[in-house]
Amino acid sequence: MIFSLRAFAPAFAACACLQISSALAQGFPIAGKPVRIVVPFPPGGTSDIHARHVASKLGPALGASVIVENKPGASTILGTMAVVKAEPDGHTLLYTLTLTVAANPHLFSKLPYNPVRDLTPITYACNGTTVLAVSTSLPVNNVRELVEHARKNPGKLNFGSWSLGGSGHLNGELLKELAGIDIVHVPYKGSADLVQALASGHVQMAFDGLVTARTLEKAGKVKIVAIADEKRALTAPELPTMTEAGVPGAYVSGGFHFLGPANLPRTIVARLNEELVKVLRTQDINEMYRSTGMEIVASTPDEQIGILRTQSERLGSIIRKLGIKLD
Repeated sequence: MIFSLRAFAPAFAACACLQISSALAQGFPIAGKPVRIVVPFPPGGTSDIHARHVASKLGPALGASVIVENKPGASTILGTMAVVKAEPDGHTLLYTLTLTVAANPHLFSKLPYNPVRDLTPITYACNGTTVLAVSTSLPVNNVRELVEHARKNPGKLNFGSWSLGGSGHLNGELLKELAGIDIVHVPYKGSADLVQALASGHVQMAFDGLVTARTLEKAGKVKIVAIADEKRALTAPELPTMTEAGVPGAYVSGGFHFLGPANLPRTIVARLNEELVKVLRTQDINEMYRSTGMEIVASTPDEQIGILRTQSERLGSIIRKLGIKLD
């Protein structure tokens, strides 16, 4: 699929502004109908934790039941399609990573959805912190030592990721490319599965969320050696960036988005944005996000469009550089 960045902002804005009918917009939420937050990852991971905490507060704010549905698989495509095919009445939302809307269009030539045409921005919830965790079984204490060890053992080290094409995968491929090392990629179906693989020693390293990496660090399973971003994180200021650690440019960052199906009425988008922003900015939700290594953004839909454009441009450039295709 050819993804037009020039069309990104106006097309997304058009989707957000379309209305099915004023009656539908005024009737939100529909009495007795739950609001579903679809998470395209298995239970237990960071996205699932976020969504369930948000749902607990969004429900009372909307005056409706809000439930979380986990629909993992196919690099978030299965869960995304459940939202794409849903009625545009505000009762089906997607909570997903940057991967879904800014990376998949570059990774798949036959993607069954077009994020510009088929999804409506609601809010960019947060920026994410991805860190490089290495197994304590490896005789290394920092990125430079890891690179040196990998060069001495080509093809013998594995790195895991929570999804094909996700930031963990792309960060690992960038590290391989820029450091000139040969390490083998092993994809999993979510952060929870990846954590188990790291803990059991099936993989020796991974780029994953801060909270999951810290859980393993406390258990003595890994060492966190760097953050995959252009600047140090407020939630982990002691961690060097990949540039500081010796591999300049080896980072892919992103975050979590709330989106709805196409043709979501303007008034429903406005209501959902208003309530989600309020929830995200409450003290306990803010603290929960920070505990998982995230920094709240809680954007407007228009701000989200700009963020998505920037993320897509960078990820597209990296994916083309690495020559990655998933179909």
